[in-house]
Order: sequence, then C-alpha cells, then structure tokens
Amino acid sequence: MKNLAQARAKATNHAYMMWLDALSEGRTLQGEARLGERSFRQLAEACESPRQFAMIVEALEEHCKEQPDKPNGFALLAEQVNDSPYDLGEWVEALEYFYDWLEQHQRRGAFQTMLGFLGCSVESLPSLAEKPPLKDLAADMLDEYGFQG
Repeated sequence: MKNLAQARAKATNHAYMMWLDALSEGRTLQGEARLGERSFRQLAEACESPRQFAMIVEALEEHCKEQPDKPNGFALLAEQVNDSPYDLGEWVEALEYFYDWLEQHQRRGAFQTMLGFLGCSVESLPSLAEKPPLKDLAADMLDEYGFQG
C-alpha cells in the first residue's frame, strides 16, 4: 500500500500521508464494499485526490449495505464506464461533483440511481466530435433538471 500511496502522491501532487490515510481507510471498507484487489487499485489510480478516493470507496460500501443482493457498486460503475465514451477517472470526478451538489442542496441519493442519472446524461449527448467533460455534463443536467433520487 505504501508503494501505491507514493505513486498516487507523485502523480497527483497530493501529500503521501494523505494518500496513505485514504488508502488505509479504503482497505478497512474494501471487504464491505465487495471490492477486489484489482478494482481497489483501478479506483485509486483513477482518482485525482485522496478525498475523491475516500468518497468513492465510501459510496461503494454504502451501496453494498443498502443493496446486499444487487451487484456491487464497482461492477455497476464499470458497466457505465464501458458503455460510455468516458473513462473511470471522469466518472469518479462526476460522482464527486454529484455528491457535493447533493450536500449543497441538503439531499441524498442512492449510488445506483446516481449512476443511472449520469448514464442518461451521457446518452442524451448528441454525436459531437468533442464531448464535454462528464463533470460539466452532470452540472448542466443537475442545474436544468434537478435530481429526485
């Protein structure tokens, strides 16, 4: 884990100890989030900050608590990523924005419902040569339509 923390610190210019703390906390939630080692590493490498990583692992853990009989949150997220022109890092960034938006509006949303909202937002994109960042698309959709999840 120290090597991963060092690599993420170097890649993102966030402090090594912040990454080590986030990864350590992530390890404590890893089992409850039903997150395999490969998925854990993929998430860490997709995140641009320790805060982002902590947020997504907590969201995955919460999803598994709320939906124990459904596929784990990472599988749902990976499915959305595979069906879209956006990579995992862009999805995590958009989810971070979404969670911050919900907090600002004193709202809550289920992880799976939020993924569906973002997926519908992606599907609404016209065939553009240049796609907007997913975070910006999420912001526009939330501003225009709100969220009832």
